[in-house]
Amino acid sequence: MSSGPEPLRPEAFRDLLQENLAAFGLVLDDAKTSRLARFLSELDRWRRSTNLTGRLSADELVSHALESAFGSHLLPALGTGVDIGTGGGFPGVPLAVCRPDLRWVWVEPRERRTAFLRHVARTIPVENAEVVSGRVEDLSRGAFDFVTSRGLKLDGATLDHLLKPDGFLLLWTTREDWAKTPLSGGFRLEQAEPIPMTRRRVVAVFRKS
Repeated sequence: MSSGPEPLRPEAFRDLLQENLAAFGLVLDDAKTSRLARFLSELDRWRRSTNLTGRLSADELVSHALESAFGSHLLPALGTGVDIGTGGGFPGVPLAVCRPDLRWVWVEPRERRTAFLRHVARTIPVENAEVVSGRVEDLSRGAFDFVTSRGLKLDGATLDHLLKPDGFLLLWTTREDWAKTPLSGGFRLEQAEPIPMTRRRVVAVFRKS
């Protein structure tokens, strides 16, 4: 399916999500599925005037959302997390939708993407998320129980600044790249869960030794 000349309505994205949930090992109630569908519809609309995702099909957008949601079971029962470089919404928006019991901060330095994330938080709505425009270095030291990010190169010093002493990182990456992740300061790979329906992608958990 191509992105097409017109954005897809939420109902179309909801159907695509429901068709693919089981393949990703996910069970979501109607409310969460509907919120994800509204998010994808807004993303499909905004990306036509703002470079949020590149030229991805609707099916690819759904796959990105479900890959993001797949990592939700690795998060703690309680706490506050920061998603670094949320950009067009992955993985931060699906995670916040799937885990409304957690508090979230979405950090994005680019103003247009920040505007999109604020629109999403307000209209979907995602009431358990705060959008911060700026650098992660400007966030409060030791404020977070966990960090999430997709494909970014993070160093141990940044994680030390953000995380509480027992905090951890969830990184959406590939089998080849996780070993290259330069984490100084004693962070170690605890586990790497293969993401269903992908060949090489994993959610890797890094914890301080």
